Amino acid sequence: MLNLQNTNMSDLLLLLIIVVFSVGILFVSRRLLKVSFPYFFMGMLGLVLGLAVGSLAAGPLSGLPSPYGKWLPIVVDVFVTVAFLDLFIAQAPPAARFFHRLFARIGFDQEESTTQAQEIVLDTSVLIDGRIEEIARSGFILGKMLIPQFVLNELQSVADSDDPLKRAKGRKGLEVLDHIQHDQEIATEIVDEFTNHRDAVDSKLIRVAKEHKAKILTVDFNLNKIAKIQSVQVLNINELSEAIKPVLIPGENLIVKVIQEGKEAGQGVGYLGDGTMIVVEGGARFIGREIECEVVRIFQTMAGKMIFVQPNKKAVRSRK
Repeated sequence: MLNLQNTNMSDLLLLLIIVVFSVGILFVSRRLLKVSFPYFFMGMLGLVLGLAVGSLAAGPLSGLPSPYGKWLPIVVDVFVTVAFLDLFIAQAPPAARFFHRLFARIGFDQEESTTQAQEIVLDTSVLIDGRIEEIARSGFILGKMLIPQFVLNELQSVADSDDPLKRAKGRKGLEVLDHIQHDQEIATEIVDEFTNHRDAVDSKLIRVAKEHKAKILTVDFNLNKIAKIQSVQVLNINELSEAIKPVLIPGENLIVKVIQEGKEAGQGVGYLGDGTMIVVEGGARFIGREIECEVVRIFQTMAGKMIFVQPNKKAVRSRK
């Protein structure tokens, strides 16, 4: 047991320093457990080389007259070490890609290299949208889905919003993420990348996609455009939804329920089961009824397809 009577203040101060230093080491080690291996390895390598080069550079400065000879070597040593550490951490993604290609070329890690090329980065909007869950379960997602930590943070922020609508959307996104994470047939991974916290989320997503040579899965129109400008491949669920809609051609007949008036006089508006708008020429008089129509023309807009139809002669006669 520690005898306080025979202990001087310097011993107590030393003990306090050791305790604080131990707690600091424990905190740092806990943080390092969350860092991916390339960043950890390059950080340790940069730290060791920085200390070595810093000590060599600071050695001759210790012969300077006081106080320069006392403090200048410490400043130079710290500066060189931090510079090396920052430089090596910044090179972690290129180094990881280099070793992946090297191992794949000599025959090792071929499966992991193939998986790396098929990774897909999810953004916040696609999780809130919710359709990704069924798409992934159907087997159309062929690679591992990556969810960056900042996307998870943004989703949690939306779920904690004071706005009831935003809060409901955020909770829906968290629920979807929880479902796909616990599905054994869906490969997912939460990645904690070193990114500038001041950058916009879209910029961070594009940077992560470039580092992993991955595609971005989104329903965000603006992110879609910005990513394509920066040569990042984008998978847009809205475009997929448009692509799998049934193809109609002029002259084809279909049954439409007219539910409201259109913008132009006499027009009626209906919808297909997938949400495609149907504009019925002269259909205002059939509101509330299902009628057989003939496709006249199809317009493709930024919001989707608009199909213009006109009631066939049988429907017009029955109305009269």
